[in-house]
Amino acid sequence: MKEFIMEEGKLRPGAHFNSDEGTIDLHGRSLLEFAEDVFEPMNKWLEEYSKNPRKETTINISLEYFNSSSAKALVRFLYIAKSLMEKSIITINYYFDDENVLEYGRDFSEVLGIPFNFIEKNYH
Repeated sequence: MKEFIMEEGKLRPGAHFNSDEGTIDLHGRSLLEFAEDVFEPMNKWLEEYSKNPRKETTINISLEYFNSSSAKALVRFLYIAKSLMEKSIITINYYFDDENVLEYGRDFSEVLGIPFNFIEKNYH
């Protein structure tokens, strides 16, 4: 399976998904008006990966800011990731640097019933 790479843009998050390593990294900012369109190829990659995942999968979410459209798309993405739990040990590392982003993460974790590791970013 090929890697999925999306370059980070001014309004679009960057992504690097590697099936060989079992890593899924999402970073940057997501201020998309039509977030589902941008997340759709990521969702398709994740659905394909979930058919034959590694024994362990690590998802790193490090979004410094995202709007409500992106939050909705991210929940859908994480819902697909939840299906991996049947075949793979999932670790979700959720990086934050402010309370709003942390609160969203807590909400995602609670709504989806998936435990997150909350990691505060330090810029020292």
